[in-house]
Amino acid sequence: MDNFEGTRAVVTGGASGIGLGLATALIEHGAAGVVLADIEADTARSAAADLSGTSGVQVVGVGCDVTDPDSVEALRSEADRLLGGVDVVCLNAGVFAGGHVWETTDDDWDWVLGVNLRGVVNGVRVFVPPMVSAPTPSQVLITASIAGVVAAPASGVYCTSKFAAVGLAESLHHDLALVGAEQVSVSVLCPGMVRTNIAKGDRNRPADLQDATVSDATALAAAGIEDTMGRGIGPVEGARNAIAQVCDGRFYVSTQPVELWERLVGNENDDRLAGRPPRFQMYE
Repeated sequence: MDNFEGTRAVVTGGASGIGLGLATALIEHGAAGVVLADIEADTARSAAADLSGTSGVQVVGVGCDVTDPDSVEALRSEADRLLGGVDVVCLNAGVFAGGHVWETTDDDWDWVLGVNLRGVVNGVRVFVPPMVSAPTPSQVLITASIAGVVAAPASGVYCTSKFAAVGLAESLHHDLALVGAEQVSVSVLCPGMVRTNIAKGDRNRPADLQDATVSDATALAAAGIEDTMGRGIGPVEGARNAIAQVCDGRFYVSTQPVELWERLVGNENDDRLAGRPPRFQMYE
């Protein structure tokens, strides 16, 4: 999709970070209305009021738990009521847990895969069928990560969830082509280092998925990702890069310049073709 003029958008994980940046960038590209959906409902409503006030565009914040199919269904109904339909959906909600793979707990796996993978699955199931049925252009943007293409140490559960999100986006692209839904475009966003609060995602972790103890490696991974993210690009600037790349017709889009994506993925592909073990690459 190369033109967002007059479109109606839903952004999950939209209260802050990349999600709020995507909403801002979409409005700058002409979106007529945006629903910010987030597990932090009050923060979403506050962010929406601020963005609406500065942009003059209808922006509404609502609560949504992307791991709950009923909550995502309710989000779709509310977006239809508020905007009259949805042309763009950014399935962006995400969380992080780190540590050595062998120390990762069942609670870690359930929480991270629940948000980062099942949250995307729920969004696709709810938002894509009406897009397939409609003749007008529409866009699905799935937020994965550069860690969904180039794996990092001490991040196994996170990397697994993001590799899965990339695969889901690729399969969705093929499925839409298979049924002739050429009006529905798909892109997968693979952010690099962006200044967000993803390392502090435990604040929204359900009580029944909280770990009683945290390993040294897990604590170190969280501290490391927070430090590295702090040196990253701003979320609005990153989102502007991503939306510009979507408008250029790219399937794989990044918050960083395309040249960084080409270097990281090029190195990864070289290793795979040569059968070498993966090298560790900083996402900067």
